[in-house]
Amino acid sequence: MPKNTLVFIYNSFKDPLFQNLMLSYIKTLTAQHQVGKFYLITFEQKRYLLTREEKVRIKVELESYNIYWKPLIFHSGKFLLLKKAWDFGLSFLKVLWIRIRHQTSIIFCFANVSASFGYVFSKMMHMKLMVYSYEPHSEFMVDLGYWSKSDIKYKLLNSLEWKAGIHADVIMTGTKWMVEELERRGSSATLYRTPTAVDPEVFKPNVEDRKIIRKQLGFNDADKIFIYIGKFGGLYYEDGIPRLCKYIHQHINHSKFLIVTSNDNEEITNLFSTSLPSNAFHITGNLTQEDLINHLNASDFGISGVPPSPNQKYRSPTKVAEYMLMGIPYITTAGVAEDDIYAVDAKVGVVTPDFNAEPQAEFYSNINDLLIEDKLEQVERIRNIGLAYRSKERIDEILKDIYITKQ
Repeated sequence: MPKNTLVFIYNSFKDPLFQNLMLSYIKTLTAQHQVGKFYLITFEQKRYLLTREEKVRIKVELESYNIYWKPLIFHSGKFLLLKKAWDFGLSFLKVLWIRIRHQTSIIFCFANVSASFGYVFSKMMHMKLMVYSYEPHSEFMVDLGYWSKSDIKYKLLNSLEWKAGIHADVIMTGTKWMVEELERRGSSATLYRTPTAVDPEVFKPNVEDRKIIRKQLGFNDADKIFIYIGKFGGLYYEDGIPRLCKYIHQHINHSKFLIVTSNDNEEITNLFSTSLPSNAFHITGNLTQEDLINHLNASDFGISGVPPSPNQKYRSPTKVAEYMLMGIPYITTAGVAEDDIYAVDAKVGVVTPDFNAEPQAEFYSNINDLLIEDKLEQVERIRNIGLAYRSKERIDEILKDIYITKQ
């Protein structure tokens, strides 16, 4: 008999991470199988503010997939712990109401902050706990210098996220490293290695249109286009990205750079202007999906901007999935996810220790080796490896296994 699920997300509904990952997976699952109803709780932030009309339209569309949306308000800033306690209290009441009213037997959480809430709710309300994208957020915050291990924020989140990892029923995590760490800690969960993935029907290369697209974007056949998609700062490099681009520009003939970011474009333009001539880079804001695919089709290399640190091996950057399924080799730092291993072993990318220091000569040699590979053959080769490593179809099969085969 299908069981109802409470989906708990400590992100906004329009957050691209949620939209492109978990929501996409759930829609596919509910569209293809009889798996009960899904009751979705999100925490809406000002940056993703929706109008009343947009909320009505979204709710109607979600209900066609048997997904019922219950948005709450996200609180942050000063007095953070008090605001998180407020969020916890409000969400507890909402979760309890859904649990009683709709008889949800599973709480499905996205990432570790949500999982920390979900762990408590699952114990108090007797629901099975599932977590997708299990990564040690508290450890990332320490690695990047935002918290210290003596902070109460760290101690509280670290304790709860490891309890969630150990006592959950199902954990879907991005790397073999986290699977091994959870096993070492004695997790009772069924563990799945699920690197973040994208839809191969959306991220589909078109080599035949490549020349047309490049011309439309102002590039010629000789240009070597390096694309960076994503944020600057926070969990990602800031100065390190233009610094790496400067080094590449000095060593790779005809190298140019496409930067697609939600950061303030004027600030990023100023950042790049200190490292590169103005005709060597182009900054653009968030693109439509069609335009993003065109930019990727025009590119020769992708850049993944995650700084190395002890716990980054547990991350699984989405952009690498997009690059691979588009058949584009990528640049990454050592020790991030399994991306560095795939880059070297499968020859689908190039690894450097850190964007803040000039890479060794071998780095540029490896880039040139990939640049001279036959484009048609390269796109097919890298995409096929990406389909095995980072395709949404893998996640769809795992969720089918969880909800259909093992129910």
